[in-house]
Amino acid sequence: MGSAAGIERQIIGTSNVSVDDAIERGLTAAHIKYGAPTWFNVGNVRGIIDNGRVSHYEVTLELGFDTAEKAPEAGDYFRSACRGKPLHRMRPSLDVRY
Repeated sequence: MGSAAGIERQIIGTSNVSVDDAIERGLTAAHIKYGAPTWFNVGNVRGIIDNGRVSHYEVTLELGFDTAEKAPEAGDYFRSACRGKPLHRMRPSLDVRY
């Protein structure tokens, strides 16, 4: 999907509102961290069900960038996507304390 000179990344978007909101949050986090992606693909959609209703959504986004506007950084993608709230309920191993 992306160009040969482009960069591809994967990021997780989360939301307690909807899948669409999780996608938007993931794209916003990617834009802040790496610059504007030129394309995306939703790889996986997961969620948590409480009392018979979906209470949390998580989407894996594959992103393409034609150029790297920002240098890649090691770190926690979830911090940007979740506004600092760790995903202790979805993935306990990613519950990083700052």
